[in-house]
Amino acid sequence: MACFGTYSYLPTMISIIICSITAHKLALVTANFKAVLGAAPYEIIDIHDAKSLSEGYNRGIARSRGDIVIFCHDDIEILTPAFYQLLCNHLETYDIVGCAGTDCLIESAWAAAGDPFTHGAVAYPAIDAWPCDRYNLLVWGGINVLEVPEIQALDGFLVRRVVLNRVKFDEVNFDGFHVYDTDFTFAAYLSGFRLAVCKDILIAHQSGGNYNVKCHAYGARLVEKYRDRLTPLARNKSQAGLARNLDRSKILRLIKQAG
Repeated sequence: MACFGTYSYLPTMISIIICSITAHKLALVTANFKAVLGAAPYEIIDIHDAKSLSEGYNRGIARSRGDIVIFCHDDIEILTPAFYQLLCNHLETYDIVGCAGTDCLIESAWAAAGDPFTHGAVAYPAIDAWPCDRYNLLVWGGINVLEVPEIQALDGFLVRRVVLNRVKFDEVNFDGFHVYDTDFTFAAYLSGFRLAVCKDILIAHQSGGNYNVKCHAYGARLVEKYRDRLTPLARNKSQAGLARNLDRSKILRLIKQAG
């Protein structure tokens, strides 16, 4: 449970915007936020009829009151017990933080530039069940550096309100369910906001992604939109570290020892 200690940045409200059409998943992720936020002031904004994730998140922004806004899938679980404290501390320094990203965006796939530009840590279920109690941990850029600044694009992110006064989700170009996050965070980076990957905020994600034909089509739109702003590098591989079949306590010990 979150407690109110001494924080350099203390939000008056956290808004959590979730686009979900599955009541069971929404209930699970809502309970997870209640557990990690405790007495901290927060609101859940459920968008159950989003035409696209860009449209749904923009509608959620218009309804939200928080000075921190979290854009959330319904199939995630925050594993870090000190989530609230870490969130407050990181957002004292940065405008947007996330669990994975790149400091060199070359196309719509955030990890396309490969090493040494990709950074992050994400857990995925080790068994065919959700929620689960055993995870595979994927780490990009090593485990010893938990905070990586000067990021250009993020996968999964938490935002200070000031960003949303200048940057919105692009409902015209990204009118589906792909690439909206890369577009939003890269637009924020180009607007001068400070982005960072913070590996100590550990999130488990049920889905590993769905890179289908539609995803590639939206990727082409991002390349066209930012043709003169993307870094002109060829694709490269990311040598992600993988630890398999870990229980929750083991994963958290690895992250704590790294810090």
